[in-house]
Amino acid sequence: MDLELRLLRSFVAIYECGTLSRAAERLGCTQAAMSMRLKLIETEIGDVLFRRQHHRLEPTSRGAELYARALGVMAAYDELVSATRSQKPREKLRLGVPDDYALGILPRALARLGPNNGYDIEIVCDLSANLAAAVQRQQLDLALVTLAAHPPGALFEAELPLRWVAAPGQRPGLHAAVPLAAYPEGCVFRKAMISTLETARKPWHVQVQSRTHAGILAAVRSGLAVTCMAAGTAPEGLDEIEHDATLPRLPAAPISLIGTEASQMSRLLQDELARSVGTNVVPLTA
Repeated sequence: MDLELRLLRSFVAIYECGTLSRAAERLGCTQAAMSMRLKLIETEIGDVLFRRQHHRLEPTSRGAELYARALGVMAAYDELVSATRSQKPREKLRLGVPDDYALGILPRALARLGPNNGYDIEIVCDLSANLAAAVQRQQLDLALVTLAAHPPGALFEAELPLRWVAAPGQRPGLHAAVPLAAYPEGCVFRKAMISTLETARKPWHVQVQSRTHAGILAAVRSGLAVTCMAAGTAPEGLDEIEHDATLPRLPAAPISLIGTEASQMSRLLQDELARSVGTNVVPLTA
């Protein structure tokens, strides 16, 4: 069965108007043409769709069933045509960010871009080293990463101050070992915490290790451990600590945007990243 959209529209008009004459007036054709269309669609369906009662066409059960389905088909078609006519072609962007940046920095940056930015964005969250490798394999277009060594050819680099993050009222004892929640070895934030505590001759141990930001936050919210994040990115309900008697000042950490050069999105993201973190960012390259 192959029903033309013109026949479906005619059928819907007859169903809603109740007479051939009114349906023909709605669609701007003759009553004879409308009658012919009804015969064609009933022949294609192989069943009667209307019965004449008191100068009106009353739908049969088959007609009522077809009407419900026809509305869905017509709505989908009209939406397709509208989208094709009104929207400009959209580009796909594959963007990689670590979990903590995805929750802290990225929402503010994307909010400034707005919904009509011309891109369909796929966001991949992973460790910075994995994201950098994915960019090299051309599996990602752009990635926001923090690596031990500055990546060559970075589109944008900056230094972000780090802050200790703890549950409210939860601090390590003055002489107690500092319990850390950290990503696996190789993480720049993990190295910054350990190096800072070693330099200050403060005892420490990795209480919780997780590859995900959710695991880190679970440990911190429970009061089991402290961690560090870029300044201004700690979730609501947690304390950011620059330094105190038990937690020495942390160094800044590098953040780099790597990937496709000279694209509109890369330029927008550079600008929006710098604006989103405001005074906490010190650009190294532009």
